[in-house]
Amino acid sequence: HDESLHGTFSWYFSEGRGYRHDPLMHGPFQFHVIAAFFKLFGDSELTARLPSALFGTALVATPLLLRRWLGTVGVLTASLLLVVSPSLLYYSRFARNDLFIAMWTVLLVASVWRYRDDGRLRWLLVASAALSLSFATKETTYLTAALLLAYVSVTLSFALVEQLKWASSWWRRVVLGLVLVPFAWVVAALWPLTGAWRARIGWDERPREVDLLVVLGTLTGSQLAAAVQLPLGMIGVELEGDRELTIAASMVTAVVFGGAAVGLRWRWRWWALCAGLFYAIYILLFTTGFTNLDGFGSGFWESLNYWLAQQDVRRGEQPWFYYFMMLPIYELLTLLVGFLGGLWLLSRSDRLTAFLLLWFVGTFAVLAMAGEKMPWLTVHLALPLVFLTGRVAGLALPSMARWLWSGQAPIVAWAGTGAASSVVVLLLLFTVQTAVGVSFGHPDTPIEPLIYTQTSPEVPPLSDRIHEVALASADGEQVPINVDTTGSLSWPWAWYLRDLEVGYVPQETLRDGEFAEGAILVTAQNAIVPTDPVRFEYQEPVEYRHRWWFQESGYKSTTWESFRTELFDGSLISDWVSFMNDRVEESTIGSFDGEVWFPK
Repeated sequence: HDESLHGTFSWYFSEGRGYRHDPLMHGPFQFHVIAAFFKLFGDSELTARLPSALFGTALVATPLLLRRWLGTVGVLTASLLLVVSPSLLYYSRFARNDLFIAMWTVLLVASVWRYRDDGRLRWLLVASAALSLSFATKETTYLTAALLLAYVSVTLSFALVEQLKWASSWWRRVVLGLVLVPFAWVVAALWPLTGAWRARIGWDERPREVDLLVVLGTLTGSQLAAAVQLPLGMIGVELEGDRELTIAASMVTAVVFGGAAVGLRWRWRWWALCAGLFYAIYILLFTTGFTNLDGFGSGFWESLNYWLAQQDVRRGEQPWFYYFMMLPIYELLTLLVGFLGGLWLLSRSDRLTAFLLLWFVGTFAVLAMAGEKMPWLTVHLALPLVFLTGRVAGLALPSMARWLWSGQAPIVAWAGTGAASSVVVLLLLFTVQTAVGVSFGHPDTPIEPLIYTQTSPEVPPLSDRIHEVALASADGEQVPINVDTTGSLSWPWAWYLRDLEVGYVPQETLRDGEFAEGAILVTAQNAIVPTDPVRFEYQEPVEYRHRWWFQESGYKSTTWESFRTELFDGSLISDWVSFMNDRVEESTIGSFDGEVWFPK
């Protein structure tokens, strides 16, 4: 369903009908890149999905950005897992924006880490470009930016505390660091104006976190104008009409120029380069090269405004434990090795591990609390787990190998290593089996929860038949086609019939016969009943399953009491093993059905 929306509007764009950003379908990047592929290679399902496939392929190389810290073994491990991760592989073959945002997220994470290491301008430029592309791709960027800003605030606070000579005891440094965290952004913003005061307390050297906080903070701040509705809503002020327009214009101006004032005062040449790159990408995409000037408002205001409102809608109506269920099904290997191994490395004060754990735990916490929980968001949880697993493997495997081959390891160590290796290999084989099944075995048949709502495979053959009949007229004119709009039946027919003239009409219009004589009709099931006069002008309808979905009633009905009972009586484990082996029967899939009526 979603792919048909993305493909159709990209096709309109490639055909010269223009593009206007709509927050409902996220950012404009996806539509620009798919339209470009249509223009270059022609419009098809393959070319619609090809950009995601190429981004998924390129993602496999991104661990090289952290090779110095992951090591060769860690890079190879992370790259292998990026190939076989069921979540990442499935959505690498799907015309959605999740693999685009995955790439921008990894570039942001790597840029923050690399700039803290060497302080080179190029990493600030990469971060600025990735942040702009990320905001122009999907609104999960607000989450990513918040996590990165939180991380930089914490590291800046403790870097500043380390410069205080009088904070000698460890407990005093910890307390001061925690107290300073909420105000770190103020210190960074006012750094150029507080030289004399800083000299008195010993803050002479500017930590690199100040630079990161200024660049990421000012550019992210330009996207937060709509957040003013939260405090206004608490005091009963509703924004609509002219009032909303005035507040929106005032807030966007304030955050953009406020950020510019901070950035230019900090280091004007560097900030001008970063901001110029950020805004050039952002504005060109949201305005479609200045052909849609409303894109200024839909980007700077409507993106956040729309998705703030959607949190109360709770689309999907998933339970709070949704991702606790999804990760063991699809990312069990990285969850066990990466997360548990990461906790072990964290106990050894490994800083990169702390960063990656914050990325994973923070993302998990926010997604679990969010109103809308969807299977494609597991991509954002799989990514940090993959890099965590690479970090664990990069540190543990070479050390373990050296110890074992030194001749000093006892037989117990050999036995333990062999057992652990066997478990990991079995988990890897299980991961590959899961990935191959969901991506190649039944990618359009929702017998498992990663496949949410899919168009039935019965639709494409029907599309071919409709084309054949519609274009078979003796006079060379296309036979009219009318599609019932009930239950969003228009999608994906708008994609499959994009090259034909089609009317999308209410069901009542079809029942009353208010359409061209001899038209092909596509309706919801039982929309036309035997007593309708129009019924006698048509052959027996071709019944088909329009879209179908994984039945969620089982896990959605779980309570603490049922969970405890099934855990102790063993049925939970047996059901889990049965599901992991066989998924569910196709007969259990829920569906919305339709009918195609061909004239006699």
